[in-house]
Amino acid sequence: MTSTSYIARTGILLALAVIFQVGFRSFAQPLVGPLVNMTLIISVLSVGVASGLTIGCFTPLIAFFMGIMPLFPLVPIIMAGNAIFVSAFAFIRDRTSDSGEYLALVAAALLKFAFLAISVRKLLVIFIPKVPQSIVAAFSIPQLYTALAGGIIAIVLHKIIKNNY
Repeated sequence: MTSTSYIARTGILLALAVIFQVGFRSFAQPLVGPLVNMTLIISVLSVGVASGLTIGCFTPLIAFFMGIMPLFPLVPIIMAGNAIFVSAFAFIRDRTSDSGEYLALVAAALLKFAFLAISVRKLLVIFIPKVPQSIVAAFSIPQLYTALAGGIIAIVLHKIIKNNY
C-alpha cells in the first residue's frame, strides 16, 4: 500500500475512533469500547498492523487531552493493551486460515484483558497508590467483552465490505 493511501486510511479510521469516543461518551464503556476495538481490528484487516498500532496509541492520548479519560497514568497502559490486542490479532491471523480470524480475536482479546487487569492492579498503583475501584472494575472483565464484541463486528463488517468490492 502506498504511503499516501496508508496515511489516508489510517487517518479516516482514527477520526472514526475519535468520533466514537466523543459522540458516544455518555454511553461510556459498553458502547465506546466495542466501537474503538472494532476500529482497531478493521484497521489491521484493511490497512495493516502499523495502522492498528497507530490508532491504538493515539486514541487513549486523544481521550486524555479531550477530558474523556481523566487519569494520565492510564494512557500508556491503554496504549500497551491496544498494541497487544492489535499485534496478537495480526500475528495469529497471519499464521492461520481465514476462519482463524476468530481464533486470533479470542486470543488477542484474552491477552489484552489479562494485561489490562494485571496492570491496573499491579502497575498503576506505582503512580496512583489508591486506584479507584471503578477503574479496577472497568479494566477487568469488561475489557474482554468489549474487545470480543468489537472484534466480531469488525470481522463481519470486513467480510461484507470485502465481498462487495
